[in-house]
Amino acid sequence: MVIGSKIKGFHIRILLQIAAHLDSPAPSVAKFAHEPSTNLTCSEKTPLKNLSCVSWRWRKIVLPILFRYSRIPLDPNPQWVPIDARIIDNMQGQLTKLSNHELQVYQHMRSKFKSSGSSAYEESFDDLLINLCRIDDGDNFLKSVPHILWFPHLPRTGFTQFSRFVQQYTLKHHIKNVVVYADRNYELRHVSTADAHLAKVVQEIWTQIFELLEPTRIVVAAPPSTLAGLLDAQMLSADTWAFDMKMHYVEFAQQEQSLQKIQHTGPKCRPWNAALVHRRPWNHLAYNEGSSISAYSTYEYHLKQSPRMLYLILLRLAKEASDCCNIRSFSFTGVFPFHTNTTVVIRALQKIRTLRQVTFQLAPGPENDLLNAPKRMGRAQPSDLWLEWNGCYKIMTGFLGAYEFADGARFVSKDCSVEAVKQDVGEYMELLQKKGLGWTADGEGVWVRDCSRDREVPSTAVPPPDL
Repeated sequence: MVIGSKIKGFHIRILLQIAAHLDSPAPSVAKFAHEPSTNLTCSEKTPLKNLSCVSWRWRKIVLPILFRYSRIPLDPNPQWVPIDARIIDNMQGQLTKLSNHELQVYQHMRSKFKSSGSSAYEESFDDLLINLCRIDDGDNFLKSVPHILWFPHLPRTGFTQFSRFVQQYTLKHHIKNVVVYADRNYELRHVSTADAHLAKVVQEIWTQIFELLEPTRIVVAAPPSTLAGLLDAQMLSADTWAFDMKMHYVEFAQQEQSLQKIQHTGPKCRPWNAALVHRRPWNHLAYNEGSSISAYSTYEYHLKQSPRMLYLILLRLAKEASDCCNIRSFSFTGVFPFHTNTTVVIRALQKIRTLRQVTFQLAPGPENDLLNAPKRMGRAQPSDLWLEWNGCYKIMTGFLGAYEFADGARFVSKDCSVEAVKQDVGEYMELLQKKGLGWTADGEGVWVRDCSRDREVPSTAVPPPDL
């Protein structure tokens, strides 16, 4: 029996090794730095899925690996109704057909309107509005209302089925990476009563996900307005129309090797509240805001501001998270962002004292032929694009020179994967070396902080980089 069990265990390990060789980087990893789109989790090659279909035995072997990366789509269907007096009047004529939930809504709102002393059809009554009401199953009247609104929310049936699947196959501790995505814009910021509802439904989303799973990496992919709501942040921009950014990505991660090494300074070292940024002691933050190129075709483009959720997240980390569990690694991807917008991110980044690696990509990657796409370029001038790119690197050079990086800290420029700009990045790093700062090259696009190479130079020899 002992020999048989050993042979069986050895056989299972062989099968696991075969499955591991067929594994490949998840698309949410491989394509995170690409221009954001709804295809983040899509892949043409699915060897593990194919292997899981060979037999039940292979499926049992592959299942924990196959679902290590999982995606959770938000429900695209509108689920909320703004209840005003006119809707209540219409409900009065169909009381016998209303569901129990609809009757409760009717009675609550009717008493509210009666206490106002106004007529439902007076102009002043429009200000009394509007209670936002979520549609429950069986609310046929509310489903027939012409104007149904959308809040970010998990699909009831779909997420319930996913939860059962996770529990049935004991996958909670195997699913380490989760992508939450949506392709609808949240457009209710003009409704004064919407913020409280938004905060509640977003809290429900994260609570349900983190009760079900224990992810060490979570990616949120959504249009900027929706992402702002999911991150409990604001956009701080009235110019989003100019940038035409269909989607942003944000990634929070805990590196596996650091999970057991955190020694918290106390229970209040982080708020540990409902916001995603404080759900776990994340030590890595990555953000991809996509392309700013459409804004270059607008009048006085340099005055435009892109959405600034990243700035607010960084400020929140700087103010609310202690050094023991703040981010060590930061990555930013954007295609020709304005140097003014990059300055805002850098200034917030400076307030975080724990950084050990900083990664930037500000030009199109090898997979992106944007500069040769006339429709995408519009009236944008290539000279303006590279002028802003250079402005961003001047700001970054100033940051690398002023921030107190520890020995071994790394700066990574993914722009160096493009041969045409590799030399330009190198020249900016040489400026730091001429200032007497020990940043040494360590492969393509990588520089490592070496304090032993620091040296004093006359203050007039090289002007300091702008910041």
